[in-house]
Amino acid sequence: MAGYFGKKSDMIVHHLAEMKPECRIHPIENEDRVYFTPDMLDNAKGKGFVPCKHCIEQLTQGKPED
Repeated sequence: MAGYFGKKSDMIVHHLAEMKPECRIHPIENEDRVYFTPDMLDNAKGKGFVPCKHCIEQLTQGKPED
């Protein structure tokens, strides 16, 4: 399973292993989905995606920016 998943329409990247109900990623259409290769948060950010405040920012609070 991929670790990071982006929603093209709002440019938010989610962490699939840490997703919360507030992420609301299940109703996203296939054409609105993007997966990253390599599967890294830095790669998603480099493509303009912003980390989800529910499933990623919770993990990175208090940790140095990657």
